[in-house]
Amino acid sequence: MSSRPVRLQIVNELGKKQTLPADKDQFEIYGSGVETVFLGLGPEPEKLPELFPEYTAPLYIECPQFEEQVPDFVNRVPSSYWRVEPDVFTPDFAGQVRVIRYRPNLKAFPSFWGPLTGRLAATGAKPRNALRSVWIPHGEHDLLGTELSRAFEQKGFRTAAPNAESIERSAATELSGLLQGHTPELFISINFKGLDPFGLGFNLLREAGVRVIVWLVDNPFNILPAVKSGYWKEADLMVTDSSFVPTLRQAGAQSVHHLPLAASPELFRETGTLPAHARDVSGKTVFVGRSEFPKKDAFYAGLSIPDDAMAEAEAMLAAGGRADWFWWRKTLGVDALWPDNAVRLPGLGAEETGRRWRSMCLRAVDGVTVFGDGGWQEEGIEDVRPPLDYYAHLPAVYREAEFSLNMTSPLLPAGLTQRHFDVWCAGGFLLTDETPGLDIFPHDLVRPVTFSRPEEIAPKLEELRANPAFRRELRAAWESAILLDHTYESRVTALLKMLKIN
Repeated sequence: MSSRPVRLQIVNELGKKQTLPADKDQFEIYGSGVETVFLGLGPEPEKLPELFPEYTAPLYIECPQFEEQVPDFVNRVPSSYWRVEPDVFTPDFAGQVRVIRYRPNLKAFPSFWGPLTGRLAATGAKPRNALRSVWIPHGEHDLLGTELSRAFEQKGFRTAAPNAESIERSAATELSGLLQGHTPELFISINFKGLDPFGLGFNLLREAGVRVIVWLVDNPFNILPAVKSGYWKEADLMVTDSSFVPTLRQAGAQSVHHLPLAASPELFRETGTLPAHARDVSGKTVFVGRSEFPKKDAFYAGLSIPDDAMAEAEAMLAAGGRADWFWWRKTLGVDALWPDNAVRLPGLGAEETGRRWRSMCLRAVDGVTVFGDGGWQEEGIEDVRPPLDYYAHLPAVYREAEFSLNMTSPLLPAGLTQRHFDVWCAGGFLLTDETPGLDIFPHDLVRPVTFSRPEEIAPKLEELRANPAFRRELRAAWESAILLDHTYESRVTALLKMLKIN
């Protein structure tokens, strides 16, 4: 049984006993100056370098009445911390530095800390809780938002999920109210969710000192036509497909970085149960996925692909080539990237190519079981079953099936899918098509589990079945690689490093 922390008890200015906590969230941060000043070090000053490692040689002010009651206080103050007198802390000085204020001080010794807190308030600076926070607009069933939030919490952040629809509908009202209550350090939008098309929300956040990151997990040029202001060029853009980095920069984006998808072991490893319609998947090869994304026809309304271009794309697929989004853009002669809706035309070509590619591969596997929508029956797949619940059932199906198939969409020429991470994380075995995005993994792991043409799939499966010991070793090596380097927690670490956020 863990014991509760022993907290220092002092006699405050009114002669009353008061217990002082030492937790990091008892500190508030104001401003963002180069110099850092602590207004009070709290009851455990020796632990501050661990709580605030990013501030290596700060100044500090302390109340003499407090110091006298903390055992061996002077010797517990880190040697790199420099004491200054209260009269140094003028309103002008306070407005030029970063201030970290120990909040309980004001109630304990208001005569000493009141004037200093008043000078800080005079600067107009708004507090940020020392326990850093991030807003990620997403709903209860938004899988990626849930996984990303958990990863930030594992890194010591507080997370909140503002209502995306409310912000998009009335950014000024919603965000202004939220920001008055609390100012987060980061605002992360997935595919511009929670950001209005005209950039009002983005500018409100930026003016409040919030770093705005947009993680584009789908093809960026399928998403950008809905954005009606150039503010997206000023946001920090993350793309799951590295091939779009130079194209986005060409279109004017100032900060673009590659951040792939990942696994969420807490939600996906050794979890899930088999539903009734999947209890016979042991020994089967399965594919889990839609035949097309919801409302596809409405999304591409008014657009069409020339028959000769599609015939050429199908011939490329049969020969082991990839008629991806860049190929379609060049073939169709689409130059404008934004704001013209014409940029969605190569997206339609890539989407239709992807459907044909998935169908070709599925038809090449005898007895494949597909969990998805009825559209697969139209493609000639015999064993089509209803969709699976992502968390409740999918991990168990991946783990129980002999093999899981993956075909990557040409919409993301160098992108990966969640299957590249989830199947191995859940304890399953993945066979996937060859794509440049796999270069984030060791080549020795990739080579045995990839194919480039449909007719290669069955021989690969037979080869793996014939070598069960090798298959077990390979599966274990993949699982280790995913858990070591490709979780959402590791992606958060990479994100903070790329943005130079300590």
